[in-house]
Amino acid sequence: MKFGVYEVMKPITKGLLEQISDTDHTAIAYIAASVIAGAVASILLCPMESARIKMVTDTSYSQSSLLQVLTKLSQDNG
Repeated sequence: MKFGVYEVMKPITKGLLEQISDTDHTAIAYIAASVIAGAVASILLCPMESARIKMVTDTSYSQSSLLQVLTKLSQDNG
């Protein structure tokens, strides 16, 4: 997921920086794309990892689907 978001964001960030300045900002654009990809991956993958661990360690969650576990965790923990 992180790699996919990174590849999508590279041309977008490069295009935005080209609109601001005529100087070549390729490295800065790629760094910005990497930061955005990391943030998106963290926001989406941390809850899924928490649900996966709960499914493995807690028997009351073991027969539930990932969506059911995420919903229950959201209701229980906010």
